[in-house]
Amino acid sequence: MERIAFVKKEDCTSCNQCADSLPRYFQMDDNDTAESHIQGRQINQAPIPEDDQRLVQNEMDECPGECIHWKT
Repeated sequence: MERIAFVKKEDCTSCNQCADSLPRYFQMDDNDTAESHIQGRQINQAPIPEDDQRLVQNEMDECPGECIHWKT
């Protein structure tokens, strides 16, 4: 089952860690804050396939700003 990943932008530290580690799901916007995406679309509401959720969860766990979350 897909889950939606998003970045709470006001908590982003602009460290680029997620975008560097997992660019297929994270990118930096024009204000240098992270956002989730799927091929440059579905900005900050990226549906993550079940097979990759562990990778995204790792970025959530490692994020210094603790700004990456699953939508509930």
